[in-house]
Amino acid sequence: MSEFIAIIGGLSLTFIIYLCIYFRIVIKNIGFELIDWFLLGLATFNGIGFSFVIWATNQGKNTYAWSLWLSQYDTNLTLIYFSTNIILVFSTIFGWHLTKSVFSNRRDAATPIVKSDLDKSVEIVSKKLIRVAWLMLIISILSYGVYTLPYGGFVGLLDYTRSIRSGFVFVDNPFSFLQRFGGFALFSSYIFYGLLIDKTYLPSINKRKITLGFIISFLFSIYVLYSWVGRISLVIHLLTFILGYILYKNKSVFRLTRKLIIVFILGLISIVLMDKILGRTSAGTSVVELFAKELSFPFAVFVNHFNLQYFSWFKDIVVAPVFILPMTIWSNLLNIETASEVTTFLMLGANKGESGVTGSIPVDMLTFSMIQGSVFGVIVVGFLWGGFLVFLQRLRFLIVNYSISNVIYANIILNVVILSVLYGDPKHIILRNFHIIAGLLLLYLFRKISFKVK
Repeated sequence: MSEFIAIIGGLSLTFIIYLCIYFRIVIKNIGFELIDWFLLGLATFNGIGFSFVIWATNQGKNTYAWSLWLSQYDTNLTLIYFSTNIILVFSTIFGWHLTKSVFSNRRDAATPIVKSDLDKSVEIVSKKLIRVAWLMLIISILSYGVYTLPYGGFVGLLDYTRSIRSGFVFVDNPFSFLQRFGGFALFSSYIFYGLLIDKTYLPSINKRKITLGFIISFLFSIYVLYSWVGRISLVIHLLTFILGYILYKNKSVFRLTRKLIIVFILGLISIVLMDKILGRTSAGTSVVELFAKELSFPFAVFVNHFNLQYFSWFKDIVVAPVFILPMTIWSNLLNIETASEVTTFLMLGANKGESGVTGSIPVDMLTFSMIQGSVFGVIVVGFLWGGFLVFLQRLRFLIVNYSISNVIYANIILNVVILSVLYGDPKHIILRNFHIIAGLLLLYLFRKISFKVK
């Protein structure tokens, strides 16, 4: 009976949220906004994903470890899970609309940011973007080169990638804080790619140099992501170019929706391929078993929290900004434990890199919000997240070049908005988007410096 409720409930949750998105976009004639992308992600992962994982687990297609947790979903816990999801949805929507209304009443505060760029020609703006792209590419290669020195350089690093990811590496690296700077190549490749697909005639822009910049930044970004042994990161990076092009070329909601289905299918195929390439799953694992195993953690950590009822009382939100700093500062000096670290210890009995534990268990957004303060935490986190999505939506207008704006916006959709449904710990959100944060900051600084000079 509980399995039936879980499957029907998950599909119903997905259908209701999809219907709300349809009403917003089609009936009210509003284009896709970040709130819609978030709701799509939540409906897919916490609705269809939940139904699929429960079904696969009951069919014996999941691992023994995850099955122990997921078998605890009785009718009562399943209904609680769906109820908290609904609360998260409505609190996020409320936060979105309230924050949007506040910003709409203060348009004068945003006007100087957008208008100053609009007064410039697209060509001048593009030149500034090119400078940022080359600067970030140079910083990426140099800093990552220094980071790899203790491991024997760019090639030698590849022998340590798995041990670094698992936390069992015995090479003392004083430059470990430079690892995330390698991700600057990703942001650089987005700018170069945006200029390549741009159909605007820019006579002073050398397309050959742009092509060279894209090839170098793309290849180096693939190397960096491969060295991080992250399947999802690689898939998100590749899908960014596809989704960015689709957003740039398709202004019709219906055409965009049809092509999004193709992106979704490509994403699933890419995950399977990357899993094979990186060798993250043992041979003989079926596609159903692979996705059941990979999608189980958010539902397992929800069970763990429900059983233990541990709360941080919003401490994780208060300390979130420090995660932009090197780990040696916030972990060793400030002794800050993240929600994921606490959850990993409670579920596995040790931290990552200790007692044979080779990985941490991420915390999804729903469980993260529950950890902050039960149902009240879900309401507060949802409200804050809705407001944050409005802020991100407005950041899109920081880049006047339409093609580049869509490519970077595509990465924000995938890496920040949708992926945060599964990986909702602020530490994970900030670390995986370090290149986006730094890139947008550089764009802002370049614009300010340019204006002062002129």
